[in-house]
Amino acid sequence: EMLCMGHKGVLRVFPVWPKQQDAAFTQIRCWGAFLVSAELKRGKVKHVSMLSERGRDCTVVNPWPDQQVGLYQQGRLLKTLKGDRFRFETMAGQTYHLKGL
Repeated sequence: EMLCMGHKGVLRVFPVWPKQQDAAFTQIRCWGAFLVSAELKRGKVKHVSMLSERGRDCTVVNPWPDQQVGLYQQGRLLKTLKGDRFRFETMAGQTYHLKGL
């Protein structure tokens, strides 16, 4: 849970991990049937991706505070997300990538 937490339907990456310590994880199973992967380097989240196993809506605490976030699928920008947390629809079997803009 220091790396990835799914609590009350909201995903959080590196919620209590020391920001000065680099870390990465691959396919941690989270609430809502998501397999989440992410990397933290030099105090900043580099990327977040999630494989949706069931096609449920995904709510994420913005890992790039005060920044807009690009939601990508297969290298294509689907939409720009804003706010402290955001929600987007997913399809079962699809992988989604988040990047700070």
